[in-house]
Amino acid sequence: MITPVRRRWSPRELFHALTPAMFTAEPSVVRARWDRLWPDLYTEYDARHLRQELSARKLIATDEAGAFFNAWEADEERHTDGFIRIIELVANGSEKDLRRRLDARSHDFGPIGEHLKDELSLMVMIAFDEMCTCRAYAAEKPFYDALGNNTFHHWLREAIADEAVHSMNAANVIRARYRDRIGQVGPILDNLIRATDHLRYSGTFVLDYFGGVYSKELLAGSRLAIMRNIARPLTV
Repeated sequence: MITPVRRRWSPRELFHALTPAMFTAEPSVVRARWDRLWPDLYTEYDARHLRQELSARKLIATDEAGAFFNAWEADEERHTDGFIRIIELVANGSEKDLRRRLDARSHDFGPIGEHLKDELSLMVMIAFDEMCTCRAYAAEKPFYDALGNNTFHHWLREAIADEAVHSMNAANVIRARYRDRIGQVGPILDNLIRATDHLRYSGTFVLDYFGGVYSKELLAGSRLAIMRNIARPLTV
């Protein structure tokens, strides 16, 4: 059985030397920081709800996918912790209040039900979604640089690397278990991209492509990257 690649790092260790007093700003600036960071936080947090939904639908059918989601869920929790700490540092947030807000949000998987048909469609969606997030986070470099401390740039590099590894790990599950269905991957991706024209995000973790950074070019580039990764020889 293939096992997922894992990365080891800690946001709490990364940010331990920073304090909110180092990043004070005018209220309008603080508000803008909050508005920028809050969607990234809640979409990462929503990974737990996706995992619960997958269990309820019994969509995780192979040992490889089970191992993938165990590793993935732990990493998404790490990202949640990191975004909470960043909002505490630069946007006048508190962990207690942020987690209360996160817990109060609703989640509706009905709008994406057609994309949760079986394990293959699920793994293609995850591979694509993580690639899109990887590229979207890379586009946020100027925002993090403007916060004025290289630690935030370090954080961004770590988060981007995690997302890239998730995408490749998902692609590896597809290559290991669904080699006979590789021809279905392109149509699944095309269907996901078409769905972005009308879907509204409803707390599902996946298909959270709102904001100008999620351009048609980003989606098309992510599709191409997935197709290339799927075509690579699988090394066990």
